[in-house]
Amino acid sequence: MKRICFGTLFVLMYQARGQGVKSDPLCNAILASFGVDLSYRDTSLPGHLKNGHAKVPGDIVECVRNCDPKEAVDNFETYVMPMIKDSMRMPLLSAVRDILTDDRSFGPDIPISWLRGYTKAAALSASSIDLTYFLTSLVRFSVLETDNMECVDGIREIPRDFVKSFSGIHNPVDLDETGVIIRWPGGELRTSAVRRHITDDEILSDVDTLKNLLSKYKRPDPLPVPVTIDDSEMIYVEALYDAYASAEDVPKYTRRDVERHRRYKKDFAYQRKCYYATETIRRSLQDALLPIEYKEFDEMREEVKAGILPKLIPPYDNGYLRLCAVTGQAASVPITRSQIALLPGWIGPAEKVGMCHMLANKEEIQWVDEDDGVV
Repeated sequence: MKRICFGTLFVLMYQARGQGVKSDPLCNAILASFGVDLSYRDTSLPGHLKNGHAKVPGDIVECVRNCDPKEAVDNFETYVMPMIKDSMRMPLLSAVRDILTDDRSFGPDIPISWLRGYTKAAALSASSIDLTYFLTSLVRFSVLETDNMECVDGIREIPRDFVKSFSGIHNPVDLDETGVIIRWPGGELRTSAVRRHITDDEILSDVDTLKNLLSKYKRPDPLPVPVTIDDSEMIYVEALYDAYASAEDVPKYTRRDVERHRRYKKDFAYQRKCYYATETIRRSLQDALLPIEYKEFDEMREEVKAGILPKLIPPYDNGYLRLCAVTGQAASVPITRSQIALLPGWIGPAEKVGMCHMLANKEEIQWVDEDDGVV
């Protein structure tokens, strides 16, 4: 007899997955919806849960039990539902309800959700159902109320194309009706939150529209790096001189000293080039009519600052080593909060390295730290 358990639901969602979705990430997403992190666990656990060869660990059970219901549903919508192929949503619902019908281990009046009235009978007779609520509720029910290992034979009975076999079969259920969690002959549960499933085609259309809009704003031509150091550069330039001086264990470094040292000469030229790459972005946002506010430059500066702190704070033998470590880190810091990252080709490694010198110019960071014992 097929039964509702974690392994069964995992198998069915895997059969309904979108292209490129793998088993382990799907399991991670399902449990992450309840605040469970599998990254530090035995990598064999997802496979064992899927085939019924392992129970859901006790600490995971407690995590699911204590998870806030609304947060679990919202997380499931964010983490899991995008992994389900759009055309397989209705077949997935049909497959789950088919097994729910066959499962005689619990009666029709047993609640399968934290919502009062949301019973097995209600789910099976529903004329309208929110798929996210349904799946989240059943995952929670299966973790708390069933023994995954006792269902191993039932999991084995599920054919490889079980979910697909429901494709094309008429199912008289309204899926994801706005504001409705579930409607059945005996009642209705509604939510004030409006959740509407966005189809793959709608997402692609929106992405194309966004790309077309942003493509109008070409990457600005980079500002040339002047031979003479501008007054606006002096603070970050002096900080670079201090870094080179600390590496050479001398009290002071000048432009002439830099020109005489092959490594520092190359580094100095690179750092100034990065500074002007960032200055190009700053001036373009300030001067041009763009659909992005200038404050987004400040947001980017704060993102870079937060990203480099793990490399900035530790002690170094000299300031040049800190400079190299921090700028190397800056080059790979992801820009996710600032809308500047939406503009194609505007932000690359050089612009993020240059932001370090913007921070140095504001005296928010320094390369030579007295706590290092080098000055």
